[in-house]
Amino acid sequence: MTTFADFDGLALFIRIVQAGGLAAAERATGIPKATLSRRLSVLEEALNVRLVRRTKKGVILTEQGQQLYDRSRDAFMLAEEAVAEVQDERVALSGIVRLSLPPDMATEVLAPALIRFKSRYPDVMIEMTLADRRVSLIEEGYDLAVRMGAVADSGLVFKRIATLPRTLVASPAYLTAHPGLEEPQDLKDIPALAIRRDLVEWNLRNHDGVTTTVTPRIGFAANRQTILIDAAIAGLGVANLPTFMIGAALKSGALVRVLPDWEPSPVEMTALWQKDRITGRLIKAIVAEFAEAFKAESARMP
Repeated sequence: MTTFADFDGLALFIRIVQAGGLAAAERATGIPKATLSRRLSVLEEALNVRLVRRTKKGVILTEQGQQLYDRSRDAFMLAEEAVAEVQDERVALSGIVRLSLPPDMATEVLAPALIRFKSRYPDVMIEMTLADRRVSLIEEGYDLAVRMGAVADSGLVFKRIATLPRTLVASPAYLTAHPGLEEPQDLKDIPALAIRRDLVEWNLRNHDGVTTTVTPRIGFAANRQTILIDAAIAGLGVANLPTFMIGAALKSGALVRVLPDWEPSPVEMTALWQKDRITGRLIKAIVAEFAEAFKAESARMP
């Protein structure tokens, strides 16, 4: 029996299948699509078996390809883990990492954390994209994504980075012009500020544990928290904002709390990554850096 030797080709085959196609695998690995296609053909010739059928939408595994993938994927992952365990920290925390981050949180906390991380580990090449939309890690080749709110992705590893308290605020002048804000339902009758104009609900809880939901009338919408802060200071309405982002405005008096006996529900921030990534140790180190950064921000909250 001829000894099989193309384990590099087998590793690339697994990467192609995990990514869902050659183009996605190129984005995930940085290896040109033409090279991946050529190595896949060489592997098929060595095995004398057709492993995939190429289509415009990606690759479809043949019966033999599915069998090879199922039997070799776990062994390949174990090999990656074994390599990671014997690498020292300098080697393990190196390489390219592509991240998709929410813009406001990146500007305020995540990007400074990454800069500090890069300073400690200069062999890491960081490429971050700031985006509000929910990117596809596999199809778009991202190693790590950070998202606000509930997470429903299946097949991804996820870890909560932070739970961010929020506060209802407005400018003193606005509250002077709109007296009588005493109960949550009073918010329905005044202009409010929000990320989007439609489907806005504010879930509130008081000190006694009573909860209620209000649907305010949105008078100004912007998909940046920093713009909403400026709009609130300018007196355009009541805003529901992450507390750590408005600490300075509260301290200076540019903003004041609205309905201080009622607290909006916090927003969850979650990191997601692929479970089969060879960069797993690096990803976990970055996620830990993010968590520490928000822990420090929480300690500074008013």
